[in-house]
Amino acid sequence: MTSNTASLAALVGVVLIGMTGFGVFLPIFPFLSLELGASASATTIAMGAYSLGQLIASPFWGRLSDRVGRKPILIAGLLGGVVSYLWIARASSVEELGAARLFGGLMAGNVGAAFAAAADLADPKTRARNMGLLGAAVGFGFIAGPALGAALIGDAPSRADFANVCMASAALAGLAALAALVLFRETREATPVEQAATRQRLSMLASRPALTRLAAVMLLMIAAQAMMETTFGLWADARLAWGPREVGWTLAGLGAGAVLLQGGGAGAASRVLGEPITLTIGLVLMAAGFGGLAVANEAAAMIAALLALVAGIGLASPALNSLIAEQAGEEERGAVMGLSQSAGALGRVVGPLAAGPLFEHQGSSAPFVGGVLLVVLALFVVNRDQSR
Repeated sequence: MTSNTASLAALVGVVLIGMTGFGVFLPIFPFLSLELGASASATTIAMGAYSLGQLIASPFWGRLSDRVGRKPILIAGLLGGVVSYLWIARASSVEELGAARLFGGLMAGNVGAAFAAAADLADPKTRARNMGLLGAAVGFGFIAGPALGAALIGDAPSRADFANVCMASAALAGLAALAALVLFRETREATPVEQAATRQRLSMLASRPALTRLAAVMLLMIAAQAMMETTFGLWADARLAWGPREVGWTLAGLGAGAVLLQGGGAGAASRVLGEPITLTIGLVLMAAGFGGLAVANEAAAMIAALLALVAGIGLASPALNSLIAEQAGEEERGAVMGLSQSAGALGRVVGPLAAGPLFEHQGSSAPFVGGVLLVVLALFVVNRDQSR
């Protein structure tokens, strides 16, 4: 095994363990919030607080990873997750849940550092593959995580059961930090960077039209996903009378589809069709999936819609990340991927802020209709970019 291959394998393992911990917690959060007496709007706002923290902190973590290397940032982000999950386990109000989620987001520099490390290990021919493998690790985390959460939570969860799930997430985040410390080899040597030069570089990035449009697509695509993710449990409870266990198994199924596509299918599609066309196909499938969810009234229709949605996400996400990474020079990958994560984080702030009120005041399907509109707008931006 070559040094780059071993480093990539270790990186994928670290991301897999960390995202499994995140996935354990994800399907139970809406039900934990409802257990504490929160409304749908307060629930989605508390969930979105994590992404607000990411939005604020991701550029800082990205620049810092360019200066000190990827490994310290990976470890710091995972340890921050440990603290956040332990805090959530003891939370007694939705406001405290939101504060714990905000802290977790502020510490979540590991995501941007991981994608920057994957870009460090790639050449133009392997960039889409590396992004796909990292995306597959995230997807597999969303198989094992929600499945483990569903198994732990039980049929009639108590407050103690919710706390136990949070403890499991904290343990997995700690394990991922240990794996990063022991197994991951640094992909970028620490180099001093003048702050003035950093500011100049960020100003240059903001002036690149292609990068700006790709960041806009990231924002719209992630906002649509976040609208679905933050209200899916609430929708399943209202439409199908489901609890956290059923939601957890369903999210595990979504993760399985993401692994199949991002672990190989997305890279193959990009090689044959090119990344822009693969991104377009993925966005079309996403729009179809959101539209199907909006009209679904039974489990079979929901499953068909989710299959289209996960296929779309599985194709679009690696292609978009690869196109963004293509815009970065060797000395600015951390900054570019950090800015990309900021765009995604902004989407995960905007999406939940809109989703909760839409769910409460316009009906349980309204967030999915909003997702369709956002993805159609993303398609317009992509096609406008290709026509230039």
